[in-house]
Amino acid sequence: MTAAQWKQFNFFDRQQSFDPSDKTKSPAVFEKPDISVMTSGRGQIALADSTGLVYVCDRSFKTHSFLAYKDGRVTHLKQLKQKNILITVGEEDGGTPVAKFWDMDSVKYGDSETITPTCIRSIKIQHGAKPYPVTTIAVLENMSQMAIGLASGAVIHIRGDLSKDRTIKQKVIYEGEEPITGLGFREQTKSTILFIVTTSSIMSYNTTASKPTVTTLDEQGCGLGCAVMSDSQEMVVGRDEAIYFYDSTGRGQCFAYDTPKSSMTWFKSNCLVIVSPPVTTSTQLSSASRSSLPFSPKRNSALSELTKVTIFDTTNKFIAFLGTFVGGIRGVFCEWNSVWIVGTDGKIYHLDEKDTPTKLEILFKLNLYVLAINLAHSQKYDDASIAEIFKKYADHLYSKGDYDGAIDQYIRTIGELEPSYVIRKFLDAQRIYNLTNYLQELHSQGLANADHTTLLLNCYTKLKDVSRLDHFLKTDADLNFDLETAISVCRQAGYYEHAVYLAEKFQEHDLYLDIVIEDMREYDKALAYIRKLSPYEADKSLQKYSKTLLTHLPDQTTEILVELCTGTLSARNTDDQQSPTPSAKNNTSALQTLSILPFATANESASIRSDSSGTNRDTSIDANEKQQHKGSLKYSPPSARIFMPAFVERPNYLVVLLESVYEKRWAHLASGNDKNNNDTASIRSYSTREDKTIHQPNGTSTTGPTLSHQEKEERKAIWNTLLELYLMDEQPFPLSSESSTGSREELSDEERQKRRKNFRVKALALLKDQAVDYDTNQALVLCQLKQFDEGIVYLYEKTGMYSDIVQFWIDKEETDRVIEAVRKYGPKDSSLYPMVLTYFSSNAEVLSKSTPELLSVLNHIDSQDLLPPIQVVQALARSDVASISLIKRYIGKKIEHEREELSQNEELIASYREETEKRRQEIDELQTSARIFQVQKCTGCDGMLDLPAVHFLCRHSYHQRCLGDNDRECPQCAIQHRMISEIRRTQEANADRHDIFFDQLDNEEDGFSVIADYFSKNTMTFAKLID
Repeated sequence: MTAAQWKQFNFFDRQQSFDPSDKTKSPAVFEKPDISVMTSGRGQIALADSTGLVYVCDRSFKTHSFLAYKDGRVTHLKQLKQKNILITVGEEDGGTPVAKFWDMDSVKYGDSETITPTCIRSIKIQHGAKPYPVTTIAVLENMSQMAIGLASGAVIHIRGDLSKDRTIKQKVIYEGEEPITGLGFREQTKSTILFIVTTSSIMSYNTTASKPTVTTLDEQGCGLGCAVMSDSQEMVVGRDEAIYFYDSTGRGQCFAYDTPKSSMTWFKSNCLVIVSPPVTTSTQLSSASRSSLPFSPKRNSALSELTKVTIFDTTNKFIAFLGTFVGGIRGVFCEWNSVWIVGTDGKIYHLDEKDTPTKLEILFKLNLYVLAINLAHSQKYDDASIAEIFKKYADHLYSKGDYDGAIDQYIRTIGELEPSYVIRKFLDAQRIYNLTNYLQELHSQGLANADHTTLLLNCYTKLKDVSRLDHFLKTDADLNFDLETAISVCRQAGYYEHAVYLAEKFQEHDLYLDIVIEDMREYDKALAYIRKLSPYEADKSLQKYSKTLLTHLPDQTTEILVELCTGTLSARNTDDQQSPTPSAKNNTSALQTLSILPFATANESASIRSDSSGTNRDTSIDANEKQQHKGSLKYSPPSARIFMPAFVERPNYLVVLLESVYEKRWAHLASGNDKNNNDTASIRSYSTREDKTIHQPNGTSTTGPTLSHQEKEERKAIWNTLLELYLMDEQPFPLSSESSTGSREELSDEERQKRRKNFRVKALALLKDQAVDYDTNQALVLCQLKQFDEGIVYLYEKTGMYSDIVQFWIDKEETDRVIEAVRKYGPKDSSLYPMVLTYFSSNAEVLSKSTPELLSVLNHIDSQDLLPPIQVVQALARSDVASISLIKRYIGKKIEHEREELSQNEELIASYREETEKRRQEIDELQTSARIFQVQKCTGCDGMLDLPAVHFLCRHSYHQRCLGDNDRECPQCAIQHRMISEIRRTQEANADRHDIFFDQLDNEEDGFSVIADYFSKNTMTFAKLID
């Protein structure tokens, strides 16, 4: 490829430099004809001539010189970048090459034009007996290695600390037949590679290997000056046909550039300055070209040579500058961000690179946006600036009608350019395909919003591009779009399968069930999906959809509700899912047919949590109860009450649900009561015998022996609801007689009565469940409303309302039941007998039927002395049906009994009076007359009484020796006296104990006898005893 085939730009401004003291001339040092070599670095220029002098210039071309080689010429100069060290190679002592290292920071100034830098090392290059000229050199920046190439084809490697005067090692590492034309070091992580270039080959040498060898990279070399190291430490080799790059592994990229090359210089990070040999003559130039050249007509000799300088941008692959210079070029160096060209005529030019914005404007005018983008990247432009270039490029393509190309460039602006700018351009229906590509990429980068998702999915649906829709929704592992919007658009467009796929993949359970139930109407699929959810999610979903599912799949829906509410629902990943805390759910549906069902409110809705989450299910459950739950359930079952509204039209299935929950969760509590075992077990008997049986998994107890307050309330509510269902006027139809669509088959009267009887048996069993602390008054009201006689009687009996039981059967004129009740409850409540006697004598028919029982009741009253005769007479006298003949025997017997009792009382009174009179006489005798003691024996020892003796008024006598020193009472009578004294002290103490008095009044049937007893003991006005 020739220079004409590369894109060429004028990105460098060419200016000639002049001497500051004379603006018409070049700096004097560059006009010296014997300048042989030059270099630059660290803000200065170094030149050398054939006399051994080295000239150092600053930016203002102020020049100082020093003698580097006496009687010799300088052949090579190199300025290190990291250190201010100038390396010179020259000839002295008869042409022997010598390398010297000058410390340019340690300089002694002489006069105004001379300096004396410090030479820190001098190395004589010796190879063989005959010295050979040095063709090229290479030095590591850390001054640890140096390589010198000779015209003889040898390469000398010098190793050691070149900055100090220490021993170094010189070694010939390569010898060939062709002269060395290029050397360069490449520092890698663990090795240092030396590139060796000859006129016929390119090689590499690992200087850090234990046994280094020369490796050939290419069988072609280059001329002297056409090998240079790039900033990325690649060897750049220029041959006539192309430019080649080499690294340690071999040849890399190549740029075809078919132009002769005499030298190459690397500029900045990506530019290569190529100087071609001066080949152009006056006869080869057109008149226009000759007129553009800057030479004087008088200097006709200058027309014989023209030199072309090319600056090639290796990163962006274009020619940044192409210019010609009259005459030959003595040297090229790069300093102060410019390329400096020194001609053989002494003139010096500097090529100043235009700034990047200027370059971009040039490219924009030429519509070369790709190059502009590459240039911006190479200049480390930020993303916003590069996106602006892409926008310009896309606008250009859009204006030309290249919509496919334009959208590709707009895609590259995503993240910087507002998407609405692009969307407005492509909203036309003919460009919807391009818009789809843009929106899809917008989603893949995660920068789309809900509107973008809606628009993209609408594009897919309008294009009917199912494959791309599938790819967009089903291929991406990450969620790069607004999920709810995507599902909503798919639903609206009728792509239900896609909507269901998204909802299931990203676990949007509510959306999934919405689509499957409301749009697809695949209820079995919805139930199967609910079974895969965690208990909490299943609870949440069934609260919302249970009514619809019960309408179409009542059996399966009831089954899963039973499992959920009994704690036996098995879900995938229940153990390792962290179920969120459910929000309160307010059920607004009203159960109209069951007016007093205890529905769950928002605060009562049971929350389900996985036990692995470690949170408490209910703060009222103590530590022991939690331990009991841990071994049996993975979650706390929700309340069955929250699902009751769904069964408004299906009470039969509600019965099944509540019976299952009651049996599996709390039946073990009732089973411990022997009295009610059979009754409790009968609750489920009807469903298991007559109804269609719904398979239930084996449940386990949700609680231990002690229930929490929440579970007690739950059980109580289910109990109340079951009781009401059992007592409904229209009994729930059996499951087998109702189809899935809700149509019912009429039952015969016999079957209806049988169902009613069975449900009443269940209701009674519920009432007898001692494990439930139900509201007796509420249950009684319900039984009365539903005329459930057995329940009413049981509740009366449970609450001790025996008179109400008797009155209940009296009101129903159930004489047999009245007789049965008075026999059963009469001993517990004597007030029943007047009621019964009154009832028996209420009319002739009842009396004729119950005469034997009336007489039996009278005998029982008489034998147990339950009522005074006056009450019996008053009870029978309330009607004119009973005659005196019925109670003649009873009254006569009572009168005779009272006469006998009166006679006994009179005899007892007479004996008390006689004894009292006797005691009074004895007291009077003791107070008024002396007592004569004639006892001859000691009462204590029964021996003959002798003096000294002690006599007591109670007529007992003792030897003085038989009595203790402190005995002042008769030992034989003292016990009786002390007992009487203790009784009197107790009576005195009880005189102020009113609570004891009232307790005795409450506990005794005859309160008057208690009062009489207190008066008889003189407790009311008791006097304190005096010892």
